[in-house]
Amino acid sequence: MHYNDILRKIEQDALNDNRTDLYRYNGLLEAITFYSNRLTLDQITDAAFDFVNELLTVDKSVLYLLKGNGYVLYKQRGVESRYREIGMTEKLSQFALYVGNVIHGRNSLAQYFEQDMLDELEATVMLPLLLEDKLYGFFLLSRMITASFNESDILVCTTLMNLFNNALESTTRLERLQVINHELDEKIFNLFAINQSARAMLTEHRLEQLYSLAVDVFSELTLSANTGFVLYDESSEKYVLKAYRNVFDTMGSMENFYLAKNPDMPLEKQILDLSDENDMRYFCDMFENGKELTEYLNANYVVFIIGDSQKILGFVTLGPTVTGGTYKKSAFELVDSLASYTYIALDNAMLIQTVNRQKDLLQEKLERLIKLNHLSRNINSALDCDTLIDLTMETLTVSFGAENAMIALYDEKSDSLTVNKATDLSLVGSAIPFTPALEPLKKGRIVFEPESDKISGIIGQDLAGNIGNSSGALFIPMTLDRYETVFIGAIIIFRLKEGLLSNEENTLIFETIANQVAPLINGFIDLEKQQNLLRQDTSKIFLMNLESHVNDCRNYDFDLEIIRITDNDASPYLESDVPALLSNLVKNVYPVSYMQTEVIVLQDFEYNYSIISNVLADRNVDIKRLRCNRDFTDMDSFIAIK
Repeated sequence: MHYNDILRKIEQDALNDNRTDLYRYNGLLEAITFYSNRLTLDQITDAAFDFVNELLTVDKSVLYLLKGNGYVLYKQRGVESRYREIGMTEKLSQFALYVGNVIHGRNSLAQYFEQDMLDELEATVMLPLLLEDKLYGFFLLSRMITASFNESDILVCTTLMNLFNNALESTTRLERLQVINHELDEKIFNLFAINQSARAMLTEHRLEQLYSLAVDVFSELTLSANTGFVLYDESSEKYVLKAYRNVFDTMGSMENFYLAKNPDMPLEKQILDLSDENDMRYFCDMFENGKELTEYLNANYVVFIIGDSQKILGFVTLGPTVTGGTYKKSAFELVDSLASYTYIALDNAMLIQTVNRQKDLLQEKLERLIKLNHLSRNINSALDCDTLIDLTMETLTVSFGAENAMIALYDEKSDSLTVNKATDLSLVGSAIPFTPALEPLKKGRIVFEPESDKISGIIGQDLAGNIGNSSGALFIPMTLDRYETVFIGAIIIFRLKEGLLSNEENTLIFETIANQVAPLINGFIDLEKQQNLLRQDTSKIFLMNLESHVNDCRNYDFDLEIIRITDNDASPYLESDVPALLSNLVKNVYPVSYMQTEVIVLQDFEYNYSIISNVLADRNVDIKRLRCNRDFTDMDSFIAIK
């Protein structure tokens, strides 16, 4: 071969390598785009098999996935493997923990797989699929069709492995989040059911009707076919069957049962599974005639209603479900909560005569309780913290006559109260530094200053001068009782249309409102924090994508332009709506801050600029065009542009 022929061959080989690298680069971009979507585990593994074979062009490839206590052959190409299953070995079980990377070479593979299997597949590379701390699956790859694996090929394998593993982990976490979300939905429904059912029972004052209502509620919400309701009777000092419902025999009459409790039997558990011999024996030892009662009620479970000092106030029995299914844990929690409300409702019913004698005196108080009830309905419909606070402030002013009031939330960083809503809108956003006089709020205690001229010593001279006429200041803390008191904020009343701030009834009303909204406000704040944690960092994504395009621009002589839009009307409290306006009109829109939006333009520069400028023509924005190799040449020079 002549010298010139040798040179031409070398140039051709280099050109082929460049084409292969470009092909793989484009393939990796396609893979990244594909795995940016929401996928199932099957979709991830199916696509992974295709990407591996397409980008690496291997002669033979197999994919094994974890199933039970071993690995099952999932897909194969270029070979019919005899090894349909591979047992879990100690080394494979510890692979993710101690190795977790691509393995290259027969000697390395021989540490994990049988020699016959490697010979059959002519395997030289293992590409693992890792999910958390376990080996979810793996590819075994022979040599490529044209050559053996080199360092560049192994780098592609490693890149694909990282991409696949990130997709697997993201999908798994999303599925877990969906399960948790489903459980939260169940709890929310249960809370709604408790609220509605408790309201119904607390408004029923006739004892016999209340017994029937209670057992109907238990039966409907738990889907129990046979439901019994037993309460302690003070006069007879025995437990009496008050109501029973059989959904398949609604016309049957109820027998009378009186159960004497064994005083030597302590309460060991709240829920008894009567299909368990130990639980059944425990119940029969605790109550005389307990076996006869359970047989009559066709009971499968007993849920005790527990009062102070572990005293058994009564119990609810649940039979088989009408659907034939099993009870969930949430069903027992629901029964326990409803049972407590039921006992309260019964206690109220027995005291109804006393209530009737004081009806006229309590009429005004009843009207206020109705208003509070309406507030409960309204706040349950609030979708965010601001709506909830608006509803609360409206209730304070319209329903309870607050002429001058505000709601402030606690800012732990600055140790101050920030006014979120006020009857005087000019006070919104004001800060109230914590003084020694306000410290009791953090412990859940009310702070009251009856003299208006001393308010400045509590809230500051500037704010006191802006609140207008006042009758003093009443600070109602919004707190949560946990291991320690969690301070959320405060409802502050300066003046009422009627009555005194110091009136005990007014204080109780405002304290009730604070107790109702505190957990909801705290929940919205926690939810916002979680959303911020899960929110993508758009600025980082923009810089990462821009760096890739700048490299392309430098390597392949592409054109690149960045259109920077600054919204002068935006603020940290009111983010720019520019991204929403442009997202359906142009591609590659990145809201990198509350006021700044970046658009990456790769072609049709004047056309895209005209679209953006026309859409934003009536807005107070600044638009700047930055061209690669003119205004910036690399990432450092771009970042340096102000």
